[in-house]
Amino acid sequence: MKEQTLNQEFSVYYEMLSEGQKKSLLTMMKSFLGKSIDNTKRISIALYNKELEEAEQRIERGQFITQASLREEAKEW
Repeated sequence: MKEQTLNQEFSVYYEMLSEGQKKSLLTMMKSFLGKSIDNTKRISIALYNKELEEAEQRIERGQFITQASLREEAKEW
């Protein structure tokens, strides 16, 4: 669906809401956007590469868990 169509449809439904429903929707949207903004914080390429190198070193040292082992462990949760 095109953005313009979405915006038009949203406007139609928004106009049908009561004042209380509009306030509730606005609160929900702010909450939703606040969470998504927090989850999209970027890291530098240098930090990303450092984290990859550290992860590869852990794997080389055998510090990892296989999917099969994790399934067995999860059965005890």
